[in-house]
Formats: sequence, structure tokens, C-alpha cells
Amino acid sequence: MSENRPERPAGEGSRLEALLRAQRAQGFEPGFAWRVMHRLRADPREALIVAVQRWFARLAPLAALATLALALLNARAAAGGQSLLEAALGLPAVTAEQAYSTFEPPAPAAPAPEGKG
Repeated sequence: MSENRPERPAGEGSRLEALLRAQRAQGFEPGFAWRVMHRLRADPREALIVAVQRWFARLAPLAALATLALALLNARAAAGGQSLLEAALGLPAVTAEQAYSTFEPPAPAAPAPEGKG
């Protein structure tokens, strides 16, 4: 035996091992797997995750197709002289004159005439 371990009396180890073996489970009761699966299915969070995954798998191809169709429509609209970004945002076409025009502040209001006193 090792120097760090205390010596056990003879026969005590085998008695302890026999007690442990007697208390050990030999197997699961009938229906154990069914009970576990029932609990897993009853968990609402698990059901939500499965439902989201199922709907994503169904809707993702449709969303990709709709995105492609909208991109093509925007590209056709941009063929009228606008960039794709301008067409996507719906910005009006701007001329150089409009872009370089200066903003003139409104003229000050005329003073009110002196009233009759």
C-alpha cells in the first residue's frame, strides 16, 4: 500500500464492495424511454425551437425568391437614369442646376405700419 493511504482492516473492503454492488441499479424500469421522451415533448421551449426551425426551412426559399424578384424590379426601374440606390430609395432625379443652386433666405417682413392712436 501507498504511504499516504491508511491501512484498512482485512475484509472491510470486500464487505463495502458487496454493499455497493447490492445497491447498484441493474437497469431501468419498463417505460423509462417513453417517460423521458414525453417530458422532452412536453417542454414548450423545445417545441418552439422545433416549430421555428420547421417554418424557417419552409419560408427561407420563398423569402430568397421574393428578394431576387424585388432586386430585378429595382434594377429595371433604375434603367431610367437612376442608380440602383436612388431607385431603391425612391429618390427623385436631381439636375446639376438644382444641386448647385444657393439657398436664398426669405426677405425680412416689412415693419407693421404705425396704427392710429
